[in-house]
Amino acid sequence: MKKIIGMLVAIQALGITQELPLQKEEDRAVLRRQSGTVFDIVAPIAQKVSKSTVWVWAGGKRQICVGTVVEDGSKVLAKWSEVAAAKGAPLQCVSGKNETHSATIEGVYEEEDLVLLKLKDAKLRPVVWAAGEKPVLGKFIVAAGPGDATLGMGVVSVKERSLREIDQAFVGVGAESHTEGTGVVVKQIAEKSPAEMAGLQLGDIILNMNGTLIGSIMEFRSLLSTMKPGQSVKIVFSRNGNEKTITLTLASKQATAAFPQRRLEVMERMGGEISGVRDGFPSVIQTDMVLNPEECGGPVVDLQGNVIGLAAARAGRIRSYVIPASSIVSMLQRKPIAESLAKVKTAEEGPKLSNNRAVRPRLNREDKERLRTRMKEMQQYLRQLDDEIGALDR
Repeated sequence: MKKIIGMLVAIQALGITQELPLQKEEDRAVLRRQSGTVFDIVAPIAQKVSKSTVWVWAGGKRQICVGTVVEDGSKVLAKWSEVAAAKGAPLQCVSGKNETHSATIEGVYEEEDLVLLKLKDAKLRPVVWAAGEKPVLGKFIVAAGPGDATLGMGVVSVKERSLREIDQAFVGVGAESHTEGTGVVVKQIAEKSPAEMAGLQLGDIILNMNGTLIGSIMEFRSLLSTMKPGQSVKIVFSRNGNEKTITLTLASKQATAAFPQRRLEVMERMGGEISGVRDGFPSVIQTDMVLNPEECGGPVVDLQGNVIGLAAARAGRIRSYVIPASSIVSMLQRKPIAESLAKVKTAEEGPKLSNNRAVRPRLNREDKERLRTRMKEMQQYLRQLDDEIGALDR
């Protein structure tokens, strides 16, 4: 079983649930079949908390999100932005046994984008938070749904951090991946930013930060997200073929300091719809788990069935956020604000075509070769997975 889980993690990291460019239809069929097998394997883990999970419906017509049963079992945490979008329609919480309970809004936790619902004349099984659990990088986690529904699975890809602007480190560059090698190319520099004051220039190629090599813009952003304002950072960069080193002090990120990242924003939407509210959370764990926006709001468990958090948002192609259990427990000790006072965070819409499909960036030769290599790796992992599952059947 450990070998199988190891391969599940590797396959998930390669994006097994996504349709990739350069795939043949028979390859897609294999991936879909294997994806179903993977979900069957982890289903018993998710079902440990299925009785503490509900579907949240609006007006009896459509599912808007998932809910997590909390406190004495008469209350449910759900996604505030999705509930608010229902614009006052009657709310229902539906269990895995299709038992329907009317619900009303008791209060809102704005920063976490969560709403506390009150069930009418009903008590379900409340979730037990594993508040002492601190998921480590690479830990396998599963998003549970009501009944026998397993909504997603993946690994912890970035440890717990804040997504609030004031808590985020800011270096002051707009950058793109270096297409002719590793590193990121500086395309923009903010005025009076740490980068400008340290002497970085347009065209510089950032190769290394605090001893960590930078292979792409995603790696640059991910590494920066683990750092804090006020932290000293040593940057190695290339200028006109010559390597140089500078040391700067990171500042707090300001809302007006963000640079447009059109290509990155387009790529984030390549795998499907992403959550309208996907930033600004006080504390999140990042995972490569793939969830639809309406599948957020439910509990997330580890392989032992411990509830380590709540699915907060899908933020990209293979990037979702989970609010840690310890943060949820602390949040519930606060009194939520009244619905009439609550606002919904807004997120800038990405570039769209007239038919509402996301714009797909053109692939250069290097991109195509990289994708072909990844496809070969995936096929190898799938063959190994077939062997492991076959061995269990014998």
